Amino acid sequence: MFSKIFNVFSRRESLKETGVKPLSPEFRNRVIMLLQDELGFSFNDMLATLQRKLAYLHGKFQLADSRSGSSHLEDVINFLMTCKDEYFLDAIELIFCSNINGVSWPDNALIPSINEFLRVDNLPYHLTGYVVEKSESLYRGTPATSIEISEFPKIIRRDNELVYKKALEPALEILSGKEFKHANQEFLAALEDHRKGDYRDCLTKCGSAFESTMKVLCKKTSISFKETDTASTLIKALLKNGQLDGYWEQPLILIATIRNRLSSSHGAGTKAKEPSEHVASYVINSTAAAVILLYKEFCYINT
Repeated sequence: MFSKIFNVFSRRESLKETGVKPLSPEFRNRVIMLLQDELGFSFNDMLATLQRKLAYLHGKFQLADSRSGSSHLEDVINFLMTCKDEYFLDAIELIFCSNINGVSWPDNALIPSINEFLRVDNLPYHLTGYVVEKSESLYRGTPATSIEISEFPKIIRRDNELVYKKALEPALEILSGKEFKHANQEFLAALEDHRKGDYRDCLTKCGSAFESTMKVLCKKTSISFKETDTASTLIKALLKNGQLDGYWEQPLILIATIRNRLSSSHGAGTKAKEPSEHVASYVINSTAAAVILLYKEFCYINT
């Protein structure tokens, strides 16, 4: 319970830098109106649940700086309309990791609507979807399928609209598939590390996400591989069994090469490795582009 409460946007990201476009009052209003319309009679229950979770998050019985004696519902509404931007984004995430009537999964109409509101106001954020994992089992001799949430929706930053639309957004959509669970977690963690300025770990997790993606593609297309295979071995196996020419090996292996040379995956030796922000950005975008390229080559085109 508490791990989900404290693993929210404001604990992962920092909005202290200048030039970040603030949330508009209209965006906040639209989100609250959307929740009213979609949740109906469950709206007040949602507010009560959200008030309690935010109270734990901030360690305060009353969230808003308003007159004492206000109800929990008044308190949370006042807070949502006046709090810091990152706290409002926290609230959005907490709605989706709470057991609230009307907040269904994995498909939820609230998520695309909130992303549309972000787009309309040109705000530099995106709300990811649920990632679910299916498992097969036997129940009293009868095959049964269970579905569990492995990743709840999260707010991520998207500072460059063109790069986001052409690379990050389609890559995140691909990785949201249940078979890419681990690659998705690793890539989202890389994005978080980039925002926190931890560029060495960012490179490590980009490399891990890339390798995880290739292993899934090998499995989906019945290409022989071992779980211990490195990026180089996986790239060679995919290229050997696909339509891409051999010269693609060099640009694809560069992701792993940069990871090996600059990330925290290997010891720094006598000199610490400190990759720059623009190098980390390059690796993130290259990883996203590689995911799209290989997915379309080995899954999309052949289905």
